[in-house]
Amino acid sequence: MKKTLLFKILLLLTVFTLASCTERGPIGPEGPRGPQGPPGPEILPITFEFNANFTPNNGFEHFEDIPPQIEVFDSDVILLFILEDYIPEDDLEVWRKLPIIEFNNRGTLLFDYDFTFVDIRLFLDANYNLGINDSFQDILIRAVHVPSNFLAKTRSNDTLKDIKTFDEMEAYLGVPINRLEK
Repeated sequence: MKKTLLFKILLLLTVFTLASCTERGPIGPEGPRGPQGPPGPEILPITFEFNANFTPNNGFEHFEDIPPQIEVFDSDVILLFILEDYIPEDDLEVWRKLPIIEFNNRGTLLFDYDFTFVDIRLFLDANYNLGINDSFQDILIRAVHVPSNFLAKTRSNDTLKDIKTFDEMEAYLGVPINRLEK
């Protein structure tokens, strides 16, 4: 009885497997193209550069105002890079993203930053007392403002599951839907 049941299950699986291995049918014609939607906003990250000094006189920190033409929102981020090297024979700049951690014979040195809506603060921090030997002059910094939006503030995919009619979809999208009549 068990062998017969096992044989029937294997036979059924074999039939389904072989039936699903057939060639696909022809692809139908492409449907009509929908109307052109409104253009989306052109939002690009903005980059600016500045020089920074880190000395005992400024407490090993540098404040830089964000240029007035850049509006920073609470969902945006600022990324900072430091010009680490220049390769003249290839005319290549080598940029390194902050934070940077350096291990030396005195301990660990951290080169990091934070930002607000109006400024950026770069600073050196160490697990030892910083001194004149830890100073840096005219460090070229590249700042990148990346505009973004919190996911929770955008439309939820859960509302898409509740849409059942064309009228509800039009209301959700805020544009009329062109309906094809048969």
